[in-house]
This record gives sequence, structure tokens and C-alpha cells, in this order.
Amino acid sequence: MHRKTRHLLLFGCLFGPAFASGGERWPDLPVAAKQTAGARVGQFAYAGLGSAGKAWWGLDLSRSDAQWVPLAEFPDQPRDGASAVAVGGQVYVFAGQGKAAPTDKTLTMFDSVYRYEPAANRWSKLPTRMPLGGLAAAAVSLDDREVLFFGGVNKAIFDGYHQDYFVSAAGDAARQEAVAAAYFDQRPQDYLFAAQVLSYEPATNQWRNLGLDPGLPTVGAGAAVSGLQVHLISGEIKPGLRSPEVKSVTLVDGRLRWQSERLPAPAAGVAQDGVAGAYAGYSGKVLLAAGGTNFPGAWKQFLAGRNFAHKGLKKVWHDEIYARVDGGWRLVGRLPQAQAHGAYMPTEDGLLVIGGELQDGAASSAVFELRWNGQGVDIVP
Repeated sequence: MHRKTRHLLLFGCLFGPAFASGGERWPDLPVAAKQTAGARVGQFAYAGLGSAGKAWWGLDLSRSDAQWVPLAEFPDQPRDGASAVAVGGQVYVFAGQGKAAPTDKTLTMFDSVYRYEPAANRWSKLPTRMPLGGLAAAAVSLDDREVLFFGGVNKAIFDGYHQDYFVSAAGDAARQEAVAAAYFDQRPQDYLFAAQVLSYEPATNQWRNLGLDPGLPTVGAGAAVSGLQVHLISGEIKPGLRSPEVKSVTLVDGRLRWQSERLPAPAAGVAQDGVAGAYAGYSGKVLLAAGGTNFPGAWKQFLAGRNFAHKGLKKVWHDEIYARVDGGWRLVGRLPQAQAHGAYMPTEDGLLVIGGELQDGAASSAVFELRWNGQGVDIVP
């Protein structure tokens, strides 16, 4: 059933997709958007930023006739890859990348924190900053009190590379090639992705260090929460090289307990190279992971001793849907099209996918839900 507009000013299978019939009809975003942020507060979904600029929209999930409604614009510079997390009925937006001023020639990593108050339809900048930058960290809340951050790009290295490439070497192709070669030809640990797991508590405006990731930290991992456990789906261990692992982290008495599994191969005879920017969440008790990007063959080159693991390889967007069923992962279906790097959030019955990036970087406005049906995944458009 199609959702129709309602004005809201303030808010108080295995080989292809199986399309559900007679279900809810999720409205598309007003514009195609990728690298967006989104979070759910009660019956409302919020999403925006990324390629949508400062736009921020809301959707009443409880109404079958609702449409996305434009809300107060984000008050600072546009940014890609920010993290949005709901805590205590508010939405907190962290980090992201963009231009500090519209006339800048290079990108920077933002370390600012903003709060969106749905009841007042109002943004405010908080008097704090992310200690480690936080771009592409997996950000979640397990208790509706604090936000946990897993991984994240190193701000000094990120900003330095973009300054060297786009400003210092601007207009000189040979110098830019040398800058890129030096940047990508490093080991995973040399990028200093955040191994510290950080906690931020909005009520006290305080940050804490909860401990270290015992493995290689990742950026761009999908994240799904169940109780006091978070699953981190794949992600990059260095630019161009993804991890095939799924990390499970449980918070027990203030301590983190880590476990690790591997995603299965996407097809017979094809290596699992891992993905970045996947969508992740639960449908019932079944954990789903879908989409993402990688450079097929990067692990083969890396294991052959090439730190610049994705050199000469083509970036690929994926449509595989994996599910953790009966204690293990398996391939259970495919998205309507290959995509990654969009907003996502839980619904009552599944995982809501909101826009994203399509093959070769195009943006999508499509919104749909992934629902486990006991055998595979239904796509509810």
C-alpha cells in the first residue's frame, strides 16, 4: 500500500530477491542519496546528510500512508559518512568528512558532535569533540544511555593525505601519483585505525576508553545490536582491503568480550574478500548482512606481499544477503541491486534499507525492508 504525504512539523531468494506482496509500501527518499546517516526514535525514522547535503527527513513508521517529511536542516557544513545514533529520544550525529568551508580544495575529517531534538525539530552543537576523529566508525547504543564506537579513521593521516594530494601536489599528476602510491603502500596497522573502543554518554558529556579491539580494527563495518551484543560486519582493515570477519562484541560488567567468525564465499570457487559499507540488522532472531563494496582479488595480492593490495583492481558493489542461521552464516538471497553506504535501521519485522550508493558511485533513493521468512529473505518495497 502506497504511503501518502502527511505534514509533520514537529515529531513527539538465494539466486535473486523475493519480493513480498500485500505488505507495507515504503516511500522512497525525496532525492537519491548516499553516504547518509540515519537513526530511529520510537515510531519515527530520521535520515539525511551525505550526498543530500544538509537535508534531514523524518518518516512515521507507524503510518502506512506516511511520506518522508523535510525537517530542520543540519546547521553545519555538509558531510559524508557521519554516524547517527539515537539515545534518550534524541539523535546524535558524529564525525563525517567534507569541506570545512565551501571554497576549500580538500576534505577534512570532522570531529564535532551535533544533537537533533525531534520534539523541537532543532539542532544544536555540543561542547565536545570526538577524541579519535571517528570517521566510518561503527556507532551503536546498547542501553539507550551511551554510544559505543568501534574503529574509525585516523584524522591526522586522513587530513594529511588529502592536503598532500589535493593542495600540495595540485596540478602535478606525477606528484599526486607519488603521494597516492606512498599512502596506499602501507601495512594495515600503519593507518592507525582506532583500536580503542570509545564510549560517549550524552547526559554527562563525557568520553571513556573501554578497551582495545584484540584484532585489526576496521572502518566502514556494518553494525547490528541484540541486547548487550553488537555484531560488526566486515569493514576495511586498510584502504582498499576489507576484512572477511564478523566480530561479535558483548559488554559484560563494563568489559568487552570478543569473538570472530567469517562470512561465507559469495559463490562457489570465489574467495570472500570482505565488504565495506554493508547494511546489517535483525529480522526476528536472524542476523542479516547485505550489500557492500570491495576490490575482488585484493586479498590475493596482499597475501602475495603487495601492501597496495587493490592496485589495478576494479571496485565492485555487491548484492549478496547473508544470514546467520542455526549457528552459522550462509548466503540466502540478493538485494534488488548491488549497493552500499546508505542509512539503515531496525523495523518491527526486519531491516529498513534507506538509499545508498550503487555500482560506480550513483546514488539511490530506494527504500525497502529485508524480512526473514524462515527460508530466505523477502524484499518489501
